[in-house]
Amino acid sequence: MENAKSELIFYHIGRIVKLVDPKNSKNFDKKRKAVIEMWDNNIITCETGPASPHDGDFVIVRFKGIIQGNNNLFMNPSEITDILSNSTGEQVWQNYKSFYDKTKPAHPLTG
Repeated sequence: MENAKSELIFYHIGRIVKLVDPKNSKNFDKKRKAVIEMWDNNIITCETGPASPHDGDFVIVRFKGIIQGNNNLFMNPSEITDILSNSTGEQVWQNYKSFYDKTKPAHPLTG
């Protein structure tokens, strides 16, 4: 049986919770990072890349996924690729959140 790997690139919207600047931390790789709340209630940390976002900005994050074997998907947030205007960000954020709210299973006891 061959253990083939293939790369998958996809994008998700998030909102910057806090920027981590190398000047304000003991940062060993000298890369700016951001703590980001994602549309599906996850919190991630990834590099800002060449982007210069601010706390509270809506951003698009590039993820690199690796599909390995039988349906194993490993996701790695790569970097911020876009900073959205507040109105566009809010609209896209609500579309993603609305989809998430419709698809998440209800609690068996509380609904």
